[in-house]
Amino acid sequence: MKYTRLIIVAVLCAQSLIAFSQAPALSGALPELNIADRGELLIAGDDYDYQPWTSDNAPQKPHVLQYFAGTVSAQKTFEPFTDLLQVELDHNDFHVTTVINLDAALWGTTGFVISEVKSKKQEFPMATMVVDADGLGEQTWELGKKGALLVVMDAQGVIRFLTNESLDEATMGSTLELLKELIGS
Repeated sequence: MKYTRLIIVAVLCAQSLIAFSQAPALSGALPELNIADRGELLIAGDDYDYQPWTSDNAPQKPHVLQYFAGTVSAQKTFEPFTDLLQVELDHNDFHVTTVINLDAALWGTTGFVISEVKSKKQEFPMATMVVDADGLGEQTWELGKKGALLVVMDAQGVIRFLTNESLDEATMGSTLELLKELIGS
């Protein structure tokens, strides 16, 4: 009898976790993600700190959010596109949020990953840099084995483009044009 209750409780807990997971979809809002462990990296001079972060704190302008594992190869997934944005657009017209899945970093590389995040925050102080210590984004947004996501949202937070793959030249061009259109509207 005691084990039956435990099994029932376990099944109900699993169902509730599944209910909180939701894959992002075009024309919808980004499902809420709350990261309390580590979270958003804040920088003040040479000092660094973290604060809890939620995806609901969307800027009121077009927004590019990228999520990937804390590895060098994963970092390069969307890098050509985000580099293009830095060249083609005024950083005041849109916002970039980068969420790094520290839970997916290779064993022993956590310090290196954190150092890279700090370096990127210094290079791009206007961007939001978030450290997901427990891989909650991968679970919440149902990212599966790819574990990566790039989303372009309009100023109201509606998803206008999303992918979990590297962008080819044509897709980078059309996504850049979409972002320019969103900035202009």
